[in-house]
Amino acid sequence: MKNSGNKKRDKKWTERIAVGDMDFVIATKAKHGAKGIGRKVIESNIGFELKEPQEPYMPVFDPKKGPLSPNNAYLLDV
Repeated sequence: MKNSGNKKRDKKWTERIAVGDMDFVIATKAKHGAKGIGRKVIESNIGFELKEPQEPYMPVFDPKKGPLSPNNAYLLDV
């Protein structure tokens, strides 16, 4: 493989679990067992791809902002 000097990340390889022909992608999905259930096999111009479902980032808890209070401080004896 020649080094083209292009050091950019290629999404088709870095954002997919598997890329190739249908048999390869389905076999890869099967090897993932229960983890492969939510993953989609899609056809694209480069063959078939196995992708993970994309979920928006949502915090698990409700972030609360408030003023700092002296109750959170340690008094140092210097």
